[in-house]
Amino acid sequence: MPKHIRAVHIDSFRGIRNLHLEELAPVNIITGDNNSGKTSVLEVMESLDNPGSFRMWRSLIRKERFAPVNMGMTPFEGLSGLFPVNGEGMRISYKVDFSDGTSNGLEVDGSTVEESLPVKEMEKLAVMVFHAGDEENDEENGEKEENVIDVEKLRFSVFLDEELILDSGCYDVQTRFRLERNINHHLADVNYISPVRHAEGTVFLNSVLDNPELYEQMIQVLREFDPGIISINVDNANEKYRRGNIYKILSKEHKRALPLNVYGDGMKKAILLMSAVIRTQGGILLLDEFETAIHTTAMEKVFRWILETCIKLDVQLFLTTHSEEAIDKILKCSPVLQDKMKVFTLYKKEDGTVARVLDARKAIEIKDEMGIELR
Repeated sequence: MPKHIRAVHIDSFRGIRNLHLEELAPVNIITGDNNSGKTSVLEVMESLDNPGSFRMWRSLIRKERFAPVNMGMTPFEGLSGLFPVNGEGMRISYKVDFSDGTSNGLEVDGSTVEESLPVKEMEKLAVMVFHAGDEENDEENGEKEENVIDVEKLRFSVFLDEELILDSGCYDVQTRFRLERNINHHLADVNYISPVRHAEGTVFLNSVLDNPELYEQMIQVLREFDPGIISINVDNANEKYRRGNIYKILSKEHKRALPLNVYGDGMKKAILLMSAVIRTQGGILLLDEFETAIHTTAMEKVFRWILETCIKLDVQLFLTTHSEEAIDKILKCSPVLQDKMKVFTLYKKEDGTVARVLDARKAIEIKDEMGIELR
């Protein structure tokens, strides 16, 4: 039986305080102004995959998978940013109610302390090399001592239903992490797709190839981008000389199969989203700014396939967007599914974050007849 999310109660996470999302639907559209907390809601849900894994929490700091480790924010900065922006102390707290009648509460306590570590130990943890003191003078005096450096450490403790499941942390200069023991506190099957994930050129093709009927449907939809497309396959030639898979598209428009990466972002994004739906069967799919890179002329057909296939495969869908046009397209692309859709619009208030909740038909009514924006 699929395990979906029935309600989320966020006491504190990033910039969100006291947010309650209840009676969640099979398809949930989350809208709101910039910095209203749309992505943060998805991050809370993403953490349900394995809140006992420090690696999972590090993945929430919004660094792209293939970005160099010395670019952008450090893990220390990113993890610190998970805690409430304007709250007192470092505490994350939220509760999730599931469709099977179970509930789980998660709390994360953080604190920063200063420690003195040997330089050699820090060199194992950071890309940069530290030099403290004058080693030559130390050796001449016959009093060579191991140099130390003062660093700041973030302590990071996670509690699941008041039971400690993770006690970890990182230093302010740390970029390298030792492989952690596989700690599994799996609460739900969750798959998160970032707005720019398609730029990596990765798709969940194996899941698609295991379902010929849906594969054929995907090809029909992709003809919105390439009318001559015949198939998508994995090219394993010379695989030992490269990392990852090369996906190739066979089309009547070209003399030979071409790598997916030579196609535009719209094609790559559509394949990624559709393959993610199939991969997430029975689980929870989070699509952040789902409309990114998809041209308006292809939105209706792509979105209809995504919605109808999610319902068919028991996938609970969460979509974030700030595009009025994308909201309109997703609400109207499959009228028979409108009873399974809700729109949650987030607003910041002095005492926290609130959500206006509308079912799809009511959302369409206030937009078309009253001229009220939904984003």
